Amino acid sequence: MIDPPRDEVKAAIQVCRDVKIKPVMITGDHKLTAMAVAREIGIFHDGDMALTGEDLDGMTDEDLAAVVERTTVYARVSPTDKIKIVKA
Repeated sequence: MIDPPRDEVKAAIQVCRDVKIKPVMITGDHKLTAMAVAREIGIFHDGDMALTGEDLDGMTDEDLAAVVERTTVYARVSPTDKIKIVKA
């Protein structure tokens, strides 16, 4: 079961892209759910990466820095993971 995104989300994401801000999704949802919603609203595209909190636990800061530009979805993350993502 997926809550539908608000109507204004797609437009907000486009505004971000227009001003060169890369939108990403950081959520506690399951990875597949997050990817489906992110694809629907224009955040996740073919070739992008999606990481989970479990993936992040196994990564060093350097590992994350190497893939952060290709990652558009972070799922099942903790508050600590969110800080790690922002720092990367």
